[in-house]
Amino acid sequence: MTVSKITSLAHINRGTFYLNYIDKFDLLKEIEQEIFTKIKTILLEKETIDIIFSDEKILAVISYLQSNAALITALINSDLKNSIQEQLANLFKNIFTENNANINNPKIAQPYASNIIFGSISTIFITWIKNNMQESPKELLNIINSYRKLTPIDIFS
Repeated sequence: MTVSKITSLAHINRGTFYLNYIDKFDLLKEIEQEIFTKIKTILLEKETIDIIFSDEKILAVISYLQSNAALITALINSDLKNSIQEQLANLFKNIFTENNANINNPKIAQPYASNIIFGSISTIFITWIKNNMQESPKELLNIINSYRKLTPIDIFS
């Protein structure tokens, strides 16, 4: 994708683009930052029951991703997939750590524990996006909750 193509699709001139962004990578960085900021805002939003990863908040994240499906899918299907998956896992880990738990003494040593838990949840989201968001938000929530409750042996039996 070139700046010319971006400006053509956005119906703006190149000068306007360069007033706001250094280059296409700067635009991409800003888009990614906006996505992750929105997800963080959803997860940290105060509710009557203040549970960071409540079903309602996970459904809100899923709905946000669905409402931005074209952009999210384009990012995931690009060379940025691994970077986005890692950023998503880190976002979940950071929110969980800051608000919910001390993860320095888990039953499995760090960084393995965090990578297992938060990497797996981000993988579920990435897989769902790569599969064109075929499952409904409720079905995806059920998959995430099943993962959170079942052991690996239970998942495959």
